[in-house]
Amino acid sequence: MTPRIMIVGDSISHGAEGDQTWRHRLSEHLGERDVVVRFVGPWTGTCVLPEPAAGELAQFASGVHTRPGRYPRGGGFGDGLHYARWGRTLNEAKTGIAGAVASCRPDHLMVALGFNDLAWGVSGPAGLLADLETFVRRARQARPRLRFLVADVVRRTPLAAHPHLGALITAYNRALPAAFAAMSTPDSPITPVCLSRLYDPYSDAYDGLHPNPIGELKIAGAFAEAFLATRDEAGARGRPAENAVARLQRARSTRASSQTGSLLS
Repeated sequence: MTPRIMIVGDSISHGAEGDQTWRHRLSEHLGERDVVVRFVGPWTGTCVLPEPAAGELAQFASGVHTRPGRYPRGGGFGDGLHYARWGRTLNEAKTGIAGAVASCRPDHLMVALGFNDLAWGVSGPAGLLADLETFVRRARQARPRLRFLVADVVRRTPLAAHPHLGALITAYNRALPAAFAAMSTPDSPITPVCLSRLYDPYSDAYDGLHPNPIGELKIAGAFAEAFLATRDEAGARGRPAENAVARLQRARSTRASSQTGSLLS
């Protein structure tokens, strides 16, 4: 039976209009390894955002109007359903997760949430951990054998208005291994996906937080490798995620060399 995956996240997973998104990169990553999955969820597409005020940390909560956006030309994928929205918090997501799981019937939840909770002061590390426990419990109530792949919170470049954000993220991420161990069950395990050590907001993000193509590949690769490991398919996992990044960098270098050559000819 084809595994059903639902991606639950915020702007990092939703993507702005024109972004390829790590969701699409994940689909490609698994397809290159002949791993067939079906993405499920109530929503599709990327997000067209209102313009934030100059210098403002963009906070798009549930009441702010956004509309579905497109992928770049040739970048859409047919079953790219998801449950990610720009501005989402885990505090909010815990309310609707049971209904989404019951309706969409995923086998696996890929979860990347928590940055907005900490950045906007919705929750501290302890409150965020409590919300994660509630989120997991409610999702299991709808589907008891659900498997979770949960990412830690990525770091962003420093913000003068949020000088303590880095420390809050560190405290939360350090508490996750023990929390995962306590929440995991044999029928419904929680697999950690470590993004914070992999994702560099200076080189992998276009604005200090949201992923550029390299960042998309890194996030997709981390989730893909965690997913394949949970399926015990080590022999079919193929090349590691870093090679996808290297391929993109080589392609850019080749295009740059070609452009230089045409100028000199």
